[in-house]
Amino acid sequence: MARKEPRLEQVEDSLVDLLRTEEIATLAVLDEHGWPSASTMHIAADGLRVYMHTFARTRKRLEMVKDERVSYAVSYLPPGGYDERFETRSLQVKGRAALVVEPDEIALAARLSRDQFPWAASSGMFEHVKGPDEGQQAFFRIDPTEALWADHRVGLMWRTVLDFTPDGTHVARMRAYRDLFTRD
Repeated sequence: MARKEPRLEQVEDSLVDLLRTEEIATLAVLDEHGWPSASTMHIAADGLRVYMHTFARTRKRLEMVKDERVSYAVSYLPPGGYDERFETRSLQVKGRAALVVEPDEIALAARLSRDQFPWAASSGMFEHVKGPDEGQQAFFRIDPTEALWADHRVGLMWRTVLDFTPDGTHVARMRAYRDLFTRD
């Protein structure tokens, strides 16, 4: 039986759902020599755009300011492990990081973080975030440019490559994963 491929809108809805329900992602930034370094981060999603919180004096903040090219990975791994492998899904994103400087966007990132993280609502951690040069905390917004989406609910090892609109708010196109390996 042929598998039913999801439509672009269904994939976008699945991405938004994953980004709003999963709390942890691994962020990779590039150092001054082009070497990647990875950090485990909390994510707060506004559709397909992701906000990550960091502190003023961190390696990743310095590196994202110097080179906006980043990548992150987020996954849903079912609690039943191998027996529930057909529920596994993961997203690997290439994107551009932007330091959030506008007060309205800082407030949005803080609100999304409080809404998405159960522990954050009562912690007070995001209550007094100021501009990036005024305090000890900072938010970065990551706008996706390209991604690899794997969704085992469609089929074991089913993957697609995604291209995003220039503003990172929608999936513009899906490409077959196998096309990555074909020669021009």
